[in-house]
Amino acid sequence: MSRKSYATALDEVLMPMGFTRDGVWWSRTVGTVLEQIDLQTSNVAGTTANLRTKDLATEELLCEAIPWKRPMEIVRFGMRIGTLMRGKDKWWRNDPNGPSELAEAIRTHADRYFESRRSLEDQARYFGRQSDRFGPASIRIYLALTLYRMGEIDEALRALENPPKTMTPSWRPQVESAREWLLAKLPATTP
Repeated sequence: MSRKSYATALDEVLMPMGFTRDGVWWSRTVGTVLEQIDLQTSNVAGTTANLRTKDLATEELLCEAIPWKRPMEIVRFGMRIGTLMRGKDKWWRNDPNGPSELAEAIRTHADRYFESRRSLEDQARYFGRQSDRFGPASIRIYLALTLYRMGEIDEALRALENPPKTMTPSWRPQVESAREWLLAKLPATTP
């Protein structure tokens, strides 16, 4: 009897959860959030899985705000399954129980992880809503667009204020484009 492959073991867990498979990627969309799991294989380390999410509605706004920079698929939530299981990386190598253990880890941890990344509030927190530090430009742009979706336009504009002088020059036009797009979304005031 041959042992089950990692992909087959994940198929058995993820297909009933509404995921579809394309190669070593399993995907589903919940609301506006794309949720994905991929198998990662290394000749040295073995096999593990990564869980990723991105908000498709925010990504659409990104394409509007920076139309000349497509596709701009920069920011995703991401976590390796071992970190969810035990707080540190975990790879299976030459383990006959590896496919079953990995599938069980996905069954146990994936839904809770994905649920914690679906709301705009959770996304804004992930992108550093409470931070005074500018941080990476890509993260700040996503934060601003997420805040805009939440109706927090003033806060969204503040998220893009005062980028550091050390910012990579190629990011400055992108930050400015996103800021100008947000300013254009402000309601018109009557005299």
